[in-house]
Amino acid sequence: MTVARPRAFPEWPIHLLIWGLLLTKDLVVIYTTPADRPPALAGATAGLVTLGYLLINATAFYLPVGLVARPLLTGALNWPRFGRAAGGLLLTLLLITGVRYGLEFLVFKPLLGFDNYEHNPTFTARWFVENSVRFYFDYVLYGLLYAFIRHQLLTERRRRETQQAHTAAELTFLRSQLNPHFLFNTINDIYALVYQQSEAAPRALLKLAELLRYMLHDAHHDQVLLSRELDYLNGLIELQRIGSKDNLHLDYQLRGPLNGQLIAPMLLVSFVENAFKHGLLTDAARPVTLHLDLTATTLDLRLHNARNEQQKDQVGGIGLANVRRRLALLYPDRHTLTIADSPTDFQVTLRLAL
Repeated sequence: MTVARPRAFPEWPIHLLIWGLLLTKDLVVIYTTPADRPPALAGATAGLVTLGYLLINATAFYLPVGLVARPLLTGALNWPRFGRAAGGLLLTLLLITGVRYGLEFLVFKPLLGFDNYEHNPTFTARWFVENSVRFYFDYVLYGLLYAFIRHQLLTERRRRETQQAHTAAELTFLRSQLNPHFLFNTINDIYALVYQQSEAAPRALLKLAELLRYMLHDAHHDQVLLSRELDYLNGLIELQRIGSKDNLHLDYQLRGPLNGQLIAPMLLVSFVENAFKHGLLTDAARPVTLHLDLTATTLDLRLHNARNEQQKDQVGGIGLANVRRRLALLYPDRHTLTIADSPTDFQVTLRLAL
């Protein structure tokens, strides 16, 4: 069984779209409110200045992701990690201030003729640092919030992928345990038919080849057509009939339409194999009964067999434990399985939402 690994959606287009929208919004505000616009902030200068300030916003947003959030999110929390995060926060604020200073005093003012503090009489170095911290701290918090949400989403995705991989491995193991008892018995039966030069031997061998083809090819899919699964079941019954020299008493009834329903492969077979292995098959007064009722979305299985008193093995075993686990993995909250076991009878009732 293969489980498709969820493909991670690239994040950069989303970031590019968001920052592009923010830039557009700022440009629209500048060009549509000329009364509030400084004289130097016109034409191409307005676009370059707006882009520059957007760069400061991006710096305030992305720096804390690596410098503050990463120490807190990689490994167990302890005082050294808190210390690195605090140092990262201080470094982030210093770099924001440095980037702002470089843009405003080394690019905007000498190259573009734009002075953001031309009419600010209170401007000092201390005021500039405090203003930078206050003005851009919101973006620092946005960046930290983004980092924590992203970390949580990635952790949850990895947990789901690990769980899916574990489920796939478990299902593969469970499926590898299917049918050894029946297969060995069938080979022995066919060997006996060949040895006796029975005319039934070629038909039995052909039927076994069909079943093996289904087991090796179709059964490795996650789901198969219910009609194919029932074809396999019919082949199983026919081989059992050949092996018992037509001394198999089975009341098999199928009611309802077969119109493309899907089912996990090899799911119904374990119940029938269990009946063949442990049940009384040769008593016409107490035949094995197998009734299947189908709708477009449900399957109801009822199987009953009298217990073979000469059978030393206990009814059940790995086959039924296997199918219980497969049902739990493949049809959680979509099935009801009831097994009634008594000294004389064994009955299975399964309702499955397809």
